[in-house]
Amino acid sequence: MRAASSNRSRTNAHHGFTLMETMAGVAFLAISTGFAVQMHHSGRAFDRVSTDRLERQLAIENEAQRLSLIPYEDLAGVVEQRDPDSSVQIQMEPFETDSRDGLHLTIQTTVHSQTLQHHVWRMEPNE
Repeated sequence: MRAASSNRSRTNAHHGFTLMETMAGVAFLAISTGFAVQMHHSGRAFDRVSTDRLERQLAIENEAQRLSLIPYEDLAGVVEQRDPDSSVQIQMEPFETDSRDGLHLTIQTTVHSQTLQHHVWRMEPNE
């Protein structure tokens, strides 16, 4: 009789250990799944920030290209007529080199608290 009761206690102990293993496995699975979901969301947030930054960078480069095609004598007027509430800001500073005048345009915008800039230098045409 003693052998039978001893055998049962081993079986019960083995089932208890299996339950603990299962609980530990489920807990590990829950934690690792939560971590994977968090990493996925972080990656998507990073992609969104990168896409926004690229979009704003292309906007200021397009503006720079447009300004480079405007005749020099009309450039100051075009810059002054821009909408002051635009997300792309343009600052214009005259400069002189050798015997020629020019304009330095700083085109900038802000995306996610970072300032993006593009510089354009235009020289007055030779006479």
